[in-house]
Amino acid sequence: MRRHRLFCPDLSEGAVVLPPEESHHAVASLRAKPGREVVLFDGFGGEGVGRIAQINGRQVRVDVAEVTRRPFELPHKVTLAVAMVKAHRQGYLIEKCTELGAAAIWPIIADRSVSKPTEAARKKWVRRAIEAAKQAERSWMPKIAPPQTFSQSVERIGEFDASSITHIDPSAKPFWTFLVSQADGSSILVWVGPEGGWSDDERGLALQAGATLTTLGPTVLRTETAAVAVCAAASMCGVMEDSASKSG
Repeated sequence: MRRHRLFCPDLSEGAVVLPPEESHHAVASLRAKPGREVVLFDGFGGEGVGRIAQINGRQVRVDVAEVTRRPFELPHKVTLAVAMVKAHRQGYLIEKCTELGAAAIWPIIADRSVSKPTEAARKKWVRRAIEAAKQAERSWMPKIAPPQTFSQSVERIGEFDASSITHIDPSAKPFWTFLVSQADGSSILVWVGPEGGWSDDERGLALQAGATLTTLGPTVLRTETAAVAVCAAASMCGVMEDSASKSG
């Protein structure tokens, strides 16, 4: 029987109590009973196998024998700085980018934004990311930052080894070329713009700060499609490097 995965941010060896939402999910959806074996993960690479020891109402306690630390799943840690799409497409973006291995997602308020994300929306995205991480069997979960302006995100460019701003431009470097040129373990900040694209001021600000202008292809992509394309490229880069190491 497949062991169910549950999110436990305070994961440690010994007895741990699941967060309320995870406890409710274990009891109401999974029909969990004492003695059942489950896998817990904390979203920061920690993972442990445990057994449900007690269910008190909707509070679930799990006894964890050992916690292991797993490396980040991909060779590059991609932080996606994205001008958030309209509400009905936001969940898709969060879910798919989580499944594909995003390290962090920064909701950006841009000059041409069609949506101005709120803190209440961010809480929903965190929950969607948890469910996606379970589905993908990730030990890591993207850190979803509070909404920030484009200029605020540019001020943080120094936290990363490399950065890229995506844009349809004949002079732009293919994103894949940019990605594979980065060393393993690199942290990369990638800006994905709104439906109307980045403004000239925004593009200029990022380039002046040291970002590389890149393109995702010749066609005009929806914001959520572009975000998924960025994360898919990073995931495929990991697959190709793993294949090359095995064949070598």
